Amino acid sequence: VMTAAAPPPPSTLARMQRMGFEVTHVYGLTETYGPAVICSWHPEWDSLPIEEQAKKRARQGVNYHALEDLQVMDPETMTPVPADGTTMGEVMFRGNVVMKGYLKNPKTTDKELRGGWFHSGDLGVLHEDGYIELKDRAKDIIITGGEN
Repeated sequence: VMTAAAPPPPSTLARMQRMGFEVTHVYGLTETYGPAVICSWHPEWDSLPIEEQAKKRARQGVNYHALEDLQVMDPETMTPVPADGTTMGEVMFRGNVVMKGYLKNPKTTDKELRGGWFHSGDLGVLHEDGYIELKDRAKDIIITGGEN
């Protein structure tokens, strides 16, 4: 089973696993041409207790092979946060699957693609194994008309 957007809570993932479902979480935005990040499973995690496996499955993951780069960075200094699983930063994308800009909106394009990175508006942490985990939003989006 593949999930996208916010992952199910680890407790739900653990219950699903006990029922025989193997869940893979993906993450991306319209601006990154769909899923650009995947919670790729490592066989050595199979020996972890189900609750620990569920916590790993609830993370967003690492960049998918088509994405050039994925970082969690301090948006002010544009430096990567430490891979400690606690220091928050903004999730940023770079590569040929990232949009070139917003149609007829150069001001927003310049703002969101500053520094050569797409600023997602999602806040997250970087774990020491290189996997990202979303924690919050830096900007709120109001969806009207069923699309964003």
